[in-house]
Amino acid sequence: MELAMNLGRKFSPENLGIFYIHKMPQPHAQNFLFSHVTRTQPWPQYVHEFGGLNGKVPDWILWVEDDAAPPANGYDLLRSKADPILRPVMHSISFDRAPPHHPSIWRDRDSNIEGGRIDPIHDWVDDSLYQVAHSGTCFCLIHSSVFLKMQRPWFHMQPPEPGCDSIIPCRSLSVSMHNAGIPIMAYTGCVTSHMGEHVEVGADLSRRYYQEAGEGK
Repeated sequence: MELAMNLGRKFSPENLGIFYIHKMPQPHAQNFLFSHVTRTQPWPQYVHEFGGLNGKVPDWILWVEDDAAPPANGYDLLRSKADPILRPVMHSISFDRAPPHHPSIWRDRDSNIEGGRIDPIHDWVDDSLYQVAHSGTCFCLIHSSVFLKMQRPWFHMQPPEPGCDSIIPCRSLSVSMHNAGIPIMAYTGCVTSHMGEHVEVGADLSRRYYQEAGEGK
């Protein structure tokens, strides 16, 4: 709510578009929405009647998932580190909803992201920038030009791979970005909690799981 209020104060209705993606029809919902937001396909008539972005292509797209709890100044934090050319993709750090609550940022174990093992970055440092192999999309800022550089479909059901058994579209988006030569950045100065089934999963809980497993020393 605080994030929404802050954004409302910064942007007029003509310059702020908010779109809801239901998780069930993924990845089709994501491909449908972003193809229209970036104007690679025309808006359907019902969106024109609703308003949309009045035909504008947004410079930046702020992705907020429905089970994420970003900080109230999260947009400002990500925007302060993002750059349309050098850092067009800027993630906050978040954490898996399920134990062992890995941080959402992953590094390559091998030199090649495709087919190579990726590992969660447990030794992340506060208030730091990381270039990562993959990040979850709980809360991130993406420049619209990114979608024009990637081969479509941008989202698909990525098969499980060593080190990452996820088949959710955010993993396939990372692969699409990698293939297009787009750097994926994460800023740990912006920490987003993830709403688990019974508990809010934040940095403290994630680090505690890691340390109790004997890996955090």
